[in-house]
Amino acid sequence: MPQPWKRRVRQMSSAQIIVTFYIVAVTLGFLLLSIPEALRPGAKLAFIDRLFIAVSAVSVTGLTPVSTPDTFSTTGYFLLVFIFQIGGIGVMTLSTFIWMILGKKIGLKERQLIMTDHNQSRLSGLVDLMRNILFIIFAIELVGAIILGLHFLRYYSSWTDAFLHGFFASVSATTNAGFDITGSSFIPYAHDYFVQVVTVILITLGAIGFPVLIEIKHYFLTFKDKRKFQFSLFTKLTTIMFFLLLGGGTILILVLEHSGFLADKSWDESFFYAFFQSAATRSGGVATMNINEFSLPTLIMMSAMMFIGASPSSVGGGI
Repeated sequence: MPQPWKRRVRQMSSAQIIVTFYIVAVTLGFLLLSIPEALRPGAKLAFIDRLFIAVSAVSVTGLTPVSTPDTFSTTGYFLLVFIFQIGGIGVMTLSTFIWMILGKKIGLKERQLIMTDHNQSRLSGLVDLMRNILFIIFAIELVGAIILGLHFLRYYSSWTDAFLHGFFASVSATTNAGFDITGSSFIPYAHDYFVQVVTVILITLGAIGFPVLIEIKHYFLTFKDKRKFQFSLFTKLTTIMFFLLLGGGTILILVLEHSGFLADKSWDESFFYAFFQSAATRSGGVATMNINEFSLPTLIMMSAMMFIGASPSSVGGGI
């Protein structure tokens, strides 16, 4: 006879179960951040702050009431990264990954949950979809961590610090988490265009949508075999709109801030301030300058871009 909690779960709709899973994820994040080893010696984190950060990390919002580098230890950084993964990749994707590792069969109920969580219309191919998402996202994060880690050697005296910052920045950017361990977002890299370009690429790959990434992967596989590949209408529309918004946002910031924040900046500084902020505003959650220095029209435009957000079925949110 099934246990009462199992019977109750079976009676819940897919949407109810997913909401429950995310509540469990927030609770898990809260408990992980409550571990003493997660904090720096002497640092304290109030109950409400732990809860706030857990919700922010799971929902990849990027808001925190405390300074991340002053509050969290190296262990805390890795715990935050784990929570980013839950929020960015998705509870059901990671659950599927765990089921596969344990050799569990992915049943009809689990497939329905995956279908609901990732806005899919078909049950077939869902497990392969999860495998593809995990492989692509982890590969992007790994490559990003290596590239940034090697570059950060110019800022940090030890390989450990350089690659820790590279790893954290890569995962945070790819999952669009918006957290940083510099204490001042990406302002220290305001004139490091290499870091900005790599970060924009990572944010874009995370925000453009899992279906787009999977189709790009299939394109390269078929290109290698010299076979024809046809991109779906979804991928074409999503990609076009994504880059139109990126380019449009860059141009609008350049125009609106021409006589304001960018008035005394060189052409390359102006372009990268506008380009990076256009890319990061929609869902990246980081900045290379103090946003308060922008004018009201620019802030209104940025608010509209945040409302639009990332692409469907991606790590980010939005309409």
